[in-house]
Amino acid sequence: MPKPHKFRELIKILRDFDDRFGVFDNAGKGSHRQIVHPDIKGQKRSCPVKCHGNNTEIGVGMIKQIIRRFELPDDLL
Repeated sequence: MPKPHKFRELIKILRDFDDRFGVFDNAGKGSHRQIVHPDIKGQKRSCPVKCHGNNTEIGVGMIKQIIRRFELPDDLL
C-alpha cells in the first residue's frame, strides 16, 4: 500500500523512475501543479496535484491516483 510523500520526494521518485516526468507550475489557477509525462502508451498524460510548497504532503488517495494515471508499478510509491 502506498504511503504519503512530500511533494519534492514524490517528484524525485517519479524522475528516478523515468526522467521524462515534468512539473508545470503555472498551468492553471490556484495552488496546483501539473505532473506530466509525454508518452504513456502513446499518449501525453497529466495529473494536477495540490502543492503549497515543496513540503506539502501528498496523501494516499492522490498517490493511488498518480499510480493509476501513469500506470506505475504499485510498489514504486
